Amino acid sequence: MPDLLLDIEIAASPERVWSVLTDFAAYPAWNPYQTFEGRAEPFAIVQISSRDLTGRALQVFSAAIWKLEPGKKLELLVGKLFWLASRRIFHLEAVGDGTRLRHGLVFSGIVSAWKSPSAQEMENLRPLYAAFGAALKRRAEEPARASATEKSRPPTRPGNRRTRRASR
Repeated sequence: MPDLLLDIEIAASPERVWSVLTDFAAYPAWNPYQTFEGRAEPFAIVQISSRDLTGRALQVFSAAIWKLEPGKKLELLVGKLFWLASRRIFHLEAVGDGTRLRHGLVFSGIVSAWKSPSAQEMENLRPLYAAFGAALKRRAEEPARASATEKSRPPTRPGNRRTRRASR
């Protein structure tokens, strides 16, 4: 069962790469290949729309956020975990002044040896995943700017509701 994994070096901190990667609302501004609708929260359901390199719509599907370790790991799960599942993975690692991103597609499950895509089908996906990585790299290496979600977020106040009340 073939996996598709790509590594890319990004001249930005893991925190910056993570903020771009998990700001799903801003994907249309920088990513012409996929859009994610939903929130980057553990076990949230995310709607993913994929397009090929020419912009033609390929598929729309739902995925669950399977693993979420802020600044380190994001994995989306499609399918039935022990039967047949595909995981879209994003693993970040600090290297020097930048970040190494390993991303791709991994299949698992009892029937994955028979039902997962062939090695050739996985290789056909490589240009799409490489383009996604290149778009993410460009966006993360741009000068910092407020994301769409950061602009709409109200200013935060320190402490929780109880400690703020007590300080009045």
